[in-house]
Amino acid sequence: MKIKIVIAGGTGFVGQGIIKQLSPETFEVHSLSRHHYEPTETDHTIYHAVDLSQLQEWKHIVEDADWVIDAVGILLPNPIKGINYKNSSYEPAKYLIDQIVNQTNTKFLFVSANNGPFFMKPYMNAKRTVELHMKQDIPNRSYIVYPGIIFDKSRISSFVPGLIMSHMTKLPYFRKLRPVSLKEFSTEIELILTGHYSVLEQQI
Repeated sequence: MKIKIVIAGGTGFVGQGIIKQLSPETFEVHSLSRHHYEPTETDHTIYHAVDLSQLQEWKHIVEDADWVIDAVGILLPNPIKGINYKNSSYEPAKYLIDQIVNQTNTKFLFVSANNGPFFMKPYMNAKRTVELHMKQDIPNRSYIVYPGIIFDKSRISSFVPGLIMSHMTKLPYFRKLRPVSLKEFSTEIELILTGHYSVLEQQI
């Protein structure tokens, strides 16, 4: 039997990194995202365009999932588009957790953050609020990873600063920012999904 994984935010930067790491021989991967996504020929993921606030659109997809991964979220709000941490980070996670509460075996993996500069306090507060909610409602099925900046060549805006910071982690400040490559991050996620411990589960 394959391990059924549902990734909320599977079409995003982090979600796609995880998907590329997971072998279709071992995992049956489903992606939940707001917009339609056209996969490549080598991508065996099943993509679903859903609104997480509408339970009837996705409930049947997660009901028999072994894992639900929350890779939804924003780095910065956009007031012009009405995008904020509440409706784009906290509420999507809450919709997922509220459904998983009613299931027996589904585990929930949340992509949180280890630390951030002072001006990212609202971002960190949103992450910590989700953590509290999941620990209260599904304490025995909750898993949290604490990366910092996730970088990859496919996204130059993160690759250059991430690469620079990765060479400065001997300094306490940059160590707490915890730069991690997308490949390394996705490898750690796969460890958790297969029952192993990941260093990213430990906050530093």
